[in-house]
Amino acid sequence: MARFNLEIFVPYMECPCGLSSPEQDRQAENFQTVLQALKDKYREDISYMIFALNLHLQSFRSRPELAAILQEEGKKGLPVVFINGRQAFKARYPGLNELEAALSSVYESHEQP
Repeated sequence: MARFNLEIFVPYMECPCGLSSPEQDRQAENFQTVLQALKDKYREDISYMIFALNLHLQSFRSRPELAAILQEEGKKGLPVVFINGRQAFKARYPGLNELEAALSSVYESHEQP
């Protein structure tokens, strides 16, 4: 079982094979590279799922925090990244260093009694 589970909620995805967004193509492409780097480094310790508003509406509706973001900010509040069920980033794709720091923080918080 993976130690880190990421759920990434994005505004748009052309197909389930990768991220894509007409207004955020470059950012989405860069983030795909970040995810691959994390997967290469952490191997079995990390898993991630990407949910797109245009393809996975029910997944968005089932998360109260996402419903609130969409109601208050619309698609501008996306993407949202959750790590082990907790919201870590909103309205932007984080970089590799930011994600690694967030993973470290999650790991350390679970190590504390």
